[in-house]
Amino acid sequence: MPPLLRRIRDRFHIDVKPGLLNDYLSLNIFAVLIGMACGLLALAFRYLIWGVQSLAYNGGVPIGDPWANPAAFDFSFQFFANIGPWLLLILPVGGLIVGLLTTYLAKEAKGPGIAEVMEAIQTKGGRVRPRVIAVKALASSVSIGTGGSAGREGPIVQMGSAVGSVIGQRSRLSDTRIKILLSCGAAGAIAATFHAPIAGVLFSLELILLEFRTRSFIPIVVSAVVAATFMGVLTGNPLPPPLFAASYEFQNPLELPMFLLLGLVAGLMAILFIKLLYGTEDFFEKLKIKPYLKPAIGGLLVAVIGLGIPHVLGVGYDSIRSAVAMNEGMLTTIGISLIGSLVLLMVVKIVATSLTLGSGGSGGVFAPSLFIGAMLGGAFGIGMHFLFPSIVASNSWGAYALVGMGAFFAGASRATLTSIVIVFELTGDYRFILPLMLACVVADGVAILTSRHTIYTEKLKRRGIRFTQEMQTNVLEMIPVEDAMIKDPETITEETSVGRIANRIIFTGYHGFPVLNEKGELVGVVAQEDVRRALKEGRHKATAADVETRKLILSYPDENLNEVLEKMALSGIGRLPVVSREDEKRLVGFITRSDIIKAHRKKVEEEGHAIPYMRSTRENP
Repeated sequence: MPPLLRRIRDRFHIDVKPGLLNDYLSLNIFAVLIGMACGLLALAFRYLIWGVQSLAYNGGVPIGDPWANPAAFDFSFQFFANIGPWLLLILPVGGLIVGLLTTYLAKEAKGPGIAEVMEAIQTKGGRVRPRVIAVKALASSVSIGTGGSAGREGPIVQMGSAVGSVIGQRSRLSDTRIKILLSCGAAGAIAATFHAPIAGVLFSLELILLEFRTRSFIPIVVSAVVAATFMGVLTGNPLPPPLFAASYEFQNPLELPMFLLLGLVAGLMAILFIKLLYGTEDFFEKLKIKPYLKPAIGGLLVAVIGLGIPHVLGVGYDSIRSAVAMNEGMLTTIGISLIGSLVLLMVVKIVATSLTLGSGGSGGVFAPSLFIGAMLGGAFGIGMHFLFPSIVASNSWGAYALVGMGAFFAGASRATLTSIVIVFELTGDYRFILPLMLACVVADGVAILTSRHTIYTEKLKRRGIRFTQEMQTNVLEMIPVEDAMIKDPETITEETSVGRIANRIIFTGYHGFPVLNEKGELVGVVAQEDVRRALKEGRHKATAADVETRKLILSYPDENLNEVLEKMALSGIGRLPVVSREDEKRLVGFITRSDIIKAHRKKVEEEGHAIPYMRSTRENP
């Protein structure tokens, strides 16, 4: 311990634990570096998208001055409307470039990227390949810059998380600490992109790390604060204005049922979006063409849509601002009524985003979720005004658009706290927080009741990865049977005598054996109780075929240990044969209660519940 810290400890009688102190100091130093890196990445990524847009649509001549006008980073739908038929060439070429990058350099760069971060946390000890940073930046900037319907938040989260992971790996940290640094990158990315440090922290805890402990909370907060501050320093705007300006004050309690109903509708629409997005992905997966061509086809289809409704191209923040600001003139350029325009934009954005990402494009779902939610909320607010003019004011549908944004993302992601806080931070307005909170929790509840998976975990489920977003995670649900089972179990044949089985029980200590026939197929299980009963009855010459249990409770390698434990509890059996799902007669392992307990204890230790210095104290008394 440094002399200064030692003097402070002695002077104030502080019980400083050296191992814990060093752990906290190192994590927070890394968190500062990660936060600065996220600030740089967020700004560089914006410029990269802007550069792609300038190259694709203006021959490389810079369009606008992003340094003087931050809105120049997000091209308006009017810009895309002026491109005309060139969209039919530019978007497919952009899709082809994205397909080549993700097919040959890093397949993890496809799609939003959040699911890949979750997968790294769940199955890879927080480890992400360094190349993901560059490939994701290039693929997403091309996808978004050429007009693909996607957001930049998911990609920057994946890049920031990758930075944290790489720093942890290069520093030879444990898996637990790498996961914390990865989460610091996710928080820093959100904080730098939106200047929303609180939402960044909640996003990281609620969606990525799924724990709330001091050892992880402190560095995540540090990273978010540093990222937002450093981004402000780089842009010369330490406190940027709110991204969306609100002009509404909640005054009439009778409006709360309206917002409750909005949350209900938003939750159902979010599930529809998830179904369509992954249905589109399934469609493109089944296409018998080269993988790198699929994003090009998706780009062509989006271009066709964009020719008629350019509002859905790109990030779409200008259309969201129009909905929030109740700018009727901007939204009725489609040529139909205002409420009809909002509903049409909502539906078409769902389709365009599904085509962009489902075909293999690279980009986030957060900005599209805000777009869809804003159009849904705006249309809903207008409808409620017509039905209940004495309750819903004519100038309040912009507030319904804002609440719809939060509610829709809450239903799609089930990151309810993040949804509430990020909409608040994007507007800087506390006046509509009550309806926002109500609508978000209702949307979350509806989504939970109608679908087991979120827009992020659905992708993990398709990869055979079980991911729960509960903070108090059941550790047994995270461990597959194949990681805990005995892979080469002791077996016996049907001809083995009871006496020989008894001897094997004594010498091996096992309480039961799987029984195989002459073909090597599983036909039963003989337990210690079966042998004891046969010997007590004087059936010394009986064989395994005479005493075995043939009505078997089976387990499978891809089940989790919690499911197996439930089977054991319901059947009163303490051991189960593990068989192949393709052939239930093929024995691949054996699992007992003892194996489950050992696996649980090992997983708990791996997750870092023991403090390093305490371990060293025990080892060196």
